[in-house]
Amino acid sequence: MAREQSSEAAAVQPLLEQFQQLFFISKIVGILPQDLDKFRSRNVLEKSRNGMIYMLVTLVVYVLLYNVLIYSFGEEDRTLKASQSTLTFVIGLFLTYIGLIMMGTDQLTALRNQGRIGELYERIRHVDERLYQEKCVLDNSTIGRRIRIMLGMTIIFELSILLATYIKLVDYTQWMSVLWLVSAIPTFINTLDKIWFAVSLYALKERFEAINATLEELVATHEKFKLWLRGDQEAAAAPPLDSSQPPQYDSNLEYLYKELGGLDMGSIGKGSSMSGSGKNKVAPVAHSMNSFGEPIDPSDKAGNRNPMASNMVHESELGNAAKVEEKLNNLCQVHDEICEIGKAMNELWSYPILSLMAYGFLIFTAQLYFLYCATQFQSIPSLFRSAKNPLITVIALSYTSGKCVYLIYLSWKTSLASKRTGISLHKCGVVADDNLLYEIVNHLSLKLLNHSVDFSACGFFTLDMETLYGVSGGITSYLIILIQFNLAAQQAKEAIQTFSSLNDTAGLVGAATDMYNSSSTLHDLVTTTMLTPTG
Repeated sequence: MAREQSSEAAAVQPLLEQFQQLFFISKIVGILPQDLDKFRSRNVLEKSRNGMIYMLVTLVVYVLLYNVLIYSFGEEDRTLKASQSTLTFVIGLFLTYIGLIMMGTDQLTALRNQGRIGELYERIRHVDERLYQEKCVLDNSTIGRRIRIMLGMTIIFELSILLATYIKLVDYTQWMSVLWLVSAIPTFINTLDKIWFAVSLYALKERFEAINATLEELVATHEKFKLWLRGDQEAAAAPPLDSSQPPQYDSNLEYLYKELGGLDMGSIGKGSSMSGSGKNKVAPVAHSMNSFGEPIDPSDKAGNRNPMASNMVHESELGNAAKVEEKLNNLCQVHDEICEIGKAMNELWSYPILSLMAYGFLIFTAQLYFLYCATQFQSIPSLFRSAKNPLITVIALSYTSGKCVYLIYLSWKTSLASKRTGISLHKCGVVADDNLLYEIVNHLSLKLLNHSVDFSACGFFTLDMETLYGVSGGITSYLIILIQFNLAAQQAKEAIQTFSSLNDTAGLVGAATDMYNSSSTLHDLVTTTMLTPTG
């Protein structure tokens, strides 16, 4: 027994083998504190004191460099409140640090969950072994390809935004402009962390779909078995065939022969004499197809085969309720375990997901608002100078929204795949049409109903397409409100400037009038003095 388990464990490919490149990059930038040597040798995630120290040092260094960046490029921000509305100043001040908050959330959460995440992937490995026992083999190579594609897209987007902003909107003739590279660190670290979550979530989705495919295969096999039985009964009811004459075919059954193998009705004459008594009396089906109507190897001649081999039928598992009960129980237990893994995974990444969704909502709204301000020749915060260029704005918004939308979509599809298992299970009961199997299916479907999995951001909202629709509407509403406030502020500022200019003009007119009155009084006094006769 132990030898069989060891052979099964050797046949199952660990999921973490596909995370080699992602782990090394994450380790270098300081996202994961796990031990590097143990991962390289045994593909496991275990705690490491040196990894914790290195991760904390990188976090402190990133925070210091980010603040130096803000101070170096903050000359425009110091005059922003005086030149523009208070609303623009407050938005810029708050959003300046939201990227740093998002990065700190990712790193501190990974530091807190460094032991639990290793247990998570170990549970996935046990699930793969149990699926292998049920003849459900998974191909993890798609995980590796997906990771490489995500890493490539991340590097392309980060370099495009960074270099385009640096060349077009930053004065790169000064040596302090090199600090602009620090602005890409928070988003890059956040993207790497979310790749871990997205790929792990996709792995769970694949395992749900593997269970569903196994159940669907049971249904398809039983349907083929019933089709074979129906054809066998019809053949038994037909009159015996005369071996000296070519077989006669009913026109009503012609579609069946075409469906089973595309047989040419006029070309089959020989070999019909091999039809014996009992089952499989229709010669073309017995000699040109297997028991389920699938084409057989034409090299196997009828004279070289055992006559009993053509009458053997692989019994459908759904035809024996007692035999299939254990298989269905095992699949449902594995399904429950995958649901529990999904809940644990959602708990581990709940705070990073919430911070990402908040960051995406605020940045998307603010970037469009600052783009509007730039079109009106208004000053914007220095770290959001990418909004001055529409092309860079489109790239940045596509990058940010792509991460949020993909996680929401993948969470929604994984939840649907987990709930679809109950439908596939009921198909087994319907196609088998057996009372005992009906009772088994009803019992297991209740268990599946109580173990569905949904993904949320700390319980504030569920990650599904309905939430995506609500977020899109919220961005549009807040953007309109911000633009209206900006228009009102600009109109108020213009009114104040107009009133001030009117006051200045009135003051000048009053001063001129006083000077004229003073001149007139002096002239009258001089005139009166000169015209007055002396004694």
